[in-house]
Amino acid sequence: MEHVSAKAAAWGVTAVETPERLVALDSIDAVFVLTPTESHFAYAEKAIRHGKHVLVEKPVSYELEEIAELQRLAKRHNVQCVPGHSYLYLPEIRRMVRHTREGRIGTPYYLFMSEIYRMPEEYLARYHGPLREVLCHQIYIMLALLGSPRRVQGFSSAFRAMPRGTEEQVVLNAEFAGGTLAHVIVSWAGEDETSDPWTFKIKALGLDGGLHFSRRDAVTGSSLQGSPRDYPLYDEMFEGEVRYFIEECLLNGKDPLSSLQEAYRTLEIMQAVEQSIEKHLAIELTEGRK
Repeated sequence: MEHVSAKAAAWGVTAVETPERLVALDSIDAVFVLTPTESHFAYAEKAIRHGKHVLVEKPVSYELEEIAELQRLAKRHNVQCVPGHSYLYLPEIRRMVRHTREGRIGTPYYLFMSEIYRMPEEYLARYHGPLREVLCHQIYIMLALLGSPRRVQGFSSAFRAMPRGTEEQVVLNAEFAGGTLAHVIVSWAGEDETSDPWTFKIKALGLDGGLHFSRRDAVTGSSLQGSPRDYPLYDEMFEGEVRYFIEECLLNGKDPLSSLQEAYRTLEIMQAVEQSIEKHLAIELTEGRK
């Protein structure tokens, strides 16, 4: 509580001791659930039952039924429950989605995505591994660009002894009904310091064009002057997500750019990748929950 009080004083807001007291306040219209994934459902459910709009961090849950229940509750209480699919709120990626859906690059034939960096040893124990913690980003982007794949295959490996016995890197291959293929790599094993870094990259190729995004397209700070490098696009995606949630979803009644339905499908695909790795098989996906 001392930490809470200090932050409240610094930010000029009122400190609230418990989630129960927070969601009971009439002055609160919306709640951000930014806790570890295991507690997302409990906090989001409390907020929705009290008539609060909710933005819940990714992944929304590791349980499909919890996502489905949040969807039912949000509809029953007439509130927005928005998954934290933050990259879709960057103007650059919104443009990629729009141009792909409008056919500006023709029929997509290949999608590549990567997220690669060295996760420090002291942080490894906090996380479940990149499949559960990170891959959801690439999956919801893939859904926005191409829709749902019909078959997926996963591979994983580790070069360090992972505290939870999880993978250190994961590969997802996906096949779509129209012939489009996708390849995704997420790795915590090392940094990419080459001339074309794959720190966070998306490349969509179509029969009539292509689209490219790199989180390192914008870099600030100078190592020569002792200041750390900064990558503004990373911060801007959160700013865009929060702005859209408040100004468009809450004030103007618009739908989010990615819904709980996409969060549900994202988890279905994550689970299929886990199953593929375990069974050494490509996994056929069902049509999906309506």
